[in-house]
Amino acid sequence: MRKLSGLEALADLHQSMGGERANAEGPSEESGASEPKLGPSCLYVSRDRKARKGKEVTLVEGFDQDVHEDLASAMAKSLKVHCGVGGGWKDGVILLQGDHRERASAWLQAQGYQVKHKGG
Repeated sequence: MRKLSGLEALADLHQSMGGERANAEGPSEESGASEPKLGPSCLYVSRDRKARKGKEVTLVEGFDQDVHEDLASAMAKSLKVHCGVGGGWKDGVILLQGDHRERASAWLQAQGYQVKHKGG
């Protein structure tokens, strides 16, 4: 086995084993189709207390239940840890116990999501 002396040698080895050589400019646009988005384009953050015996909850909506289930459940866990509260993921909505609209929206924007406030 020979010792590789750089990234070009590693790329040559990868290509000789049947792999494709990557372009230096990034992924090629030959196919015309763009990469699918990992998450929803816009999330809505609101506060609610209906049907919860007067207890406030923060809702994060905008996930498609079928498509983004794994992403939303992982995001719900991270948001709960960040805000230090309980909550969960149910019916396409992340629930956080208490009024944490500002904290949740700041965290979501830091993660790269577009956030809109809903309600008053």
